[in-house]
Amino acid sequence: MTASLQAMSAPMMAAGTYPTEMGCAVSAQQFRDAMSQITTPVSIITTDGLAGRSGMTCSAVCAASDTPPMIIACVHGASAANRIFKANGVLCVNSLSAAQSSLSQMFASSRGVPMDERFPAEDWGTLATGSPCHRNALTALDCEVLDIREAGTHSVFFAKVLATGIGQPLEPLVYHRRAYATTRSL
Repeated sequence: MTASLQAMSAPMMAAGTYPTEMGCAVSAQQFRDAMSQITTPVSIITTDGLAGRSGMTCSAVCAASDTPPMIIACVHGASAANRIFKANGVLCVNSLSAAQSSLSQMFASSRGVPMDERFPAEDWGTLATGSPCHRNALTALDCEVLDIREAGTHSVFFAKVLATGIGQPLEPLVYHRRAYATTRSL
């Protein structure tokens, strides 16, 4: 470690729990604990097509490109929705507001509410692809899947945004330290 990197890192290392050697293995639990400190937006990703309608809560969505407009979404390989997203080739990212934590919970669970009952007609519409778009989403990004890469436990979907919907400017629902939260301006 260079002297300047050591000087910058010393206060942070003294305050937290950090390995003392470079190259040491990081366990799955250590990784999950570290990732819990990173705030992520909460979205429901949906799809509809020949393989059926499905949706799931996801906190692993980000922009990949603005020309062309593309996003990345990471979906666990064991998720029932994963194979449906792959088969349909389309998806819609519905970014949630702080008031929609119960909606997020409903789509996060594989038990409880049957998939068809999660899409009441009064709450959902469609944009370009026919994937469900929540009428009260902060933002909806309706996408065509261009590529899928398998990475460890997850499938990484690269999707081109074909249509957008922008809702009311409400506080976002985020996930931080293994709990729902929201943001505030500084």
